[in-house]
Amino acid sequence: MKKSVFPKVHNHRIDTKKFSKYRKNLRTKGKKFKAHSPVETFDAQQVLKLLSKKNVVRLGVVQGASTKGQRISILVGYNSEAKIVGKALQIADPCPPPPCE
Repeated sequence: MKKSVFPKVHNHRIDTKKFSKYRKNLRTKGKKFKAHSPVETFDAQQVLKLLSKKNVVRLGVVQGASTKGQRISILVGYNSEAKIVGKALQIADPCPPPPCE
């Protein structure tokens, strides 16, 4: 078996207190999130199906655009050799979404 190309996994999760602190810091520094409407989301059931593949070790978001120039985020699963595994997922919004293939 080939050695994994990814660095050692660390915890990306933050608790509610830290999240609130980060948001408060953002406001006190006068920074704002760019307005985005609608919020980009992935369907939870489809994400779980992608995660259930036993060789998926990482998830990544790839940016793309439709033929009309509308930004699209695509969720992909990677194996330990950084190769895409399974079918990539397109976000639920833009509205209407470009056709998934």
